[in-house]
Amino acid sequence: MSEATDQLTTTILAVILVLLFFGVLFLVMLAYYNYRRRQTAREKKEMRAVFDQQLMQARLEIQEQTFTYLSEEIHDNVGQLLSLVKIQLSTLEESSVLDLDLVRETKENAAKAFRDLLSLAKGLHTGHIRSQSILLSVEQEAQRVSKAASLEISITTDGEEKKLSEENQLILFRIIQECLQNCFKHAEASFVNIGFTWYSDNLRVRIRDDGKGFDVDRALAGHSGLGLNNILNRARLTGGSADIKSRPGEGTVVTIQVGY
Repeated sequence: MSEATDQLTTTILAVILVLLFFGVLFLVMLAYYNYRRRQTAREKKEMRAVFDQQLMQARLEIQEQTFTYLSEEIHDNVGQLLSLVKIQLSTLEESSVLDLDLVRETKENAAKAFRDLLSLAKGLHTGHIRSQSILLSVEQEAQRVSKAASLEISITTDGEEKKLSEENQLILFRIIQECLQNCFKHAEASFVNIGFTWYSDNLRVRIRDDGKGFDVDRALAGHSGLGLNNILNRARLTGGSADIKSRPGEGTVVTIQVGY
């Protein structure tokens, strides 16, 4: 009887120890799970803070670039037209005979300056860019740049167009805008193709030019690579990527992948 009691007691103690072991193990696993969850939440919060900081930096860079772009466009295009209008008006003022052809030419130059300013304003206004499709915004910008720079620009599209988020659309538009500026200011290109390919989960934009090309690695490592690094960094902010391929004498291809 005593032996049976001892065996029962031993069995009960063993069961209690096993239950205690599993209870402690469960508590340890629960504590570890809560620790990992808090750590993951903290990492996500830190990553979000870094992303927000990078996004703000990109916005400031875009704003600064926009101001520079605006100043150059007004000086190079609208400013020259208005200077010509001023000279023509002075000629009319000094002339004793009214030159109707000169009056007509002056009106046309003033109207062209107004149209260029209006087109420039549309290309810079973020609300306008966000309110319409990326394809339409790029088409309008291509028309404006083509007229101002005597640059032939074609736009092709493949697949069904989808709506981008407003932030991604604005960043993508600024990237394409910077690529077009590079085409006629640095690449000395005469032809550019902008190809849109719409996939189920992302948009690919490929910008090809027939310019003089350059050494990508050397450009990225030097001061002249600031604009190229901006393209790469801004593409990453959209959750996508950018790739730049070029060789001296062989033109340039910029490929951008952006999620919806």
